[in-house]
Amino acid sequence: MTQELLLFGGTFDPVHNGHLIIARAVAELRGFDRVLLIPTAQPPHKNGTQAPAGQRLEMLRLAVAGESLFDVCDVEIARGGASYTLHTLQELQRQYPAAGLHWIIGADMLEDLPLWHKVEEVLDIAQMVVAVRPPWNERVDQILQSLSGRLSREHLEALSRSVVNTPLIDISSNGIRRRLGDGKSVRFMVPDAVEQYIRSNGLYR
Repeated sequence: MTQELLLFGGTFDPVHNGHLIIARAVAELRGFDRVLLIPTAQPPHKNGTQAPAGQRLEMLRLAVAGESLFDVCDVEIARGGASYTLHTLQELQRQYPAAGLHWIIGADMLEDLPLWHKVEEVLDIAQMVVAVRPPWNERVDQILQSLSGRLSREHLEALSRSVVNTPLIDISSNGIRRRLGDGKSVRFMVPDAVEQYIRSNGLYR
């Protein structure tokens, strides 16, 4: 039987409860029993991260310790440099040759999907799972229509079948960093072990 892996990439700077809630919701709605969390070394379309890669990786491991659903994958950090999804998927194909690969993408990133490095190859390797939270659920059909001519018909149809409605979690890594910089509490926003690690290591001050 083919194993189906749900992949969730991000800077996780830091990982927060919203990340974990969304990943679990998608896994439960789509019947996945394993989620790989993949921290980027350096996102190609963003400015640099605040915390070093090794510390972001350790926070992820602390966040999901004892959770059977989640594993942390260091493929992008081990490779270093800009983290392109295609290269990550190619490496995961080598590591899990019999597995089906499914990549979570937020609806807010959907419009920019055609700009991804060799996006058609990405979509040949992995099935995107489009996580849609309010208010994006009102726009997702329009966004998919706008991609006509920018992606192949086959890939557009696959995207249309992969939309998953997820809860609205009003937590962001940027907001957490800002609160920490202002000396405010982030309790209930990040796992307790992550908050302890942040404070012990003086991160985001």
